Amino acid sequence: AISLRSSSFSFAMISLVNNPTGELQIIMYACFEGRDVKKLDIKAEDLPPIRQMFVDSVNRAVIEKEEFSVIPLSTADERGNCFYEYDLDLPEELQVLEGVIGNDDLEIFNFDIDTFSDIEALVIVLADDNNEISIYKKLSPIEILGRGGYLLWKSNQRLERFDKQLLRISPSFQVLRVVGNVIILNLTTIEKSFGFHDVIMREATIGLNAIRDLSIVSNIETLEELINNVSFARKLTRIARNSPVIQRRIPNANIIEFSRTHPAISNKIRYSEDGSQFALDTKVSKDLFIKLLNDDFLTSELTQLYYDSLAKDNIEAEAEQIENEVNE
Repeated sequence: AISLRSSSFSFAMISLVNNPTGELQIIMYACFEGRDVKKLDIKAEDLPPIRQMFVDSVNRAVIEKEEFSVIPLSTADERGNCFYEYDLDLPEELQVLEGVIGNDDLEIFNFDIDTFSDIEALVIVLADDNNEISIYKKLSPIEILGRGGYLLWKSNQRLERFDKQLLRISPSFQVLRVVGNVIILNLTTIEKSFGFHDVIMREATIGLNAIRDLSIVSNIETLEELINNVSFARKLTRIARNSPVIQRRIPNANIIEFSRTHPAISNKIRYSEDGSQFALDTKVSKDLFIKLLNDDFLTSELTQLYYDSLAKDNIEAEAEQIENEVNE
């Protein structure tokens, strides 16, 4: 993990939003089911307040979060105060963040054939003379008024039916792209959408195969059954790309012995009859096994106390980051 301030995109984002080169422009696009994208033709005098709303939103939701760190999505865990840099295969739904840039061939939203109710998301592009930020905003049901129910509005001193749809634009968003980096603001959001499920399944399968190659689990099918569970699959993704235990080729005997002696694991995982493999027959044992491969169980050399730690940022990398900040 690196601090937000030290990230490769932070300076460009702050400069564009708060000190743009030339006039800061805003362009908005509607994304439809089936991946169609159309440009929204918005009245010129209505654009400045919308632009300011998203400038304020980027400041509030990202730039002002100085205490936040940025970690690769493939290493995502349950720690708080962080953003996620997308380092997996980018799902088609998010490729639009780049696809709209400089694309003059996109059609204009046409009320004769298009309706607000068919819009799944908005892409908002903020651009100055040098750079741009693409913002992805998944629309919630309350942001399309008139999609269901019965709307009434004022007509003189009476109420009468309003039979059209309204698009409500709020400042919230879930993803942004800046200088080629796709940043996820909320992990829960992407687990439910953005084509993330298919991507994470592919990565989880790689992690599962890595475990299978170890021959350390006697009933590997119990992990295979969970691969469609996105939260558990994401844990397997960490193993696929970043398991210190696998990367350092720790012998199975050492892993088994560690599990027998560490207080957080001992007596909570069963073993095969010959003691050479894990027998994962409970949810607790499966979760502990994944933590074991991710080297989450630590011991303090100073106090000899035991810890279960999610955030294990590499000391050498962290020291280099601090040195860079000091020299700035």
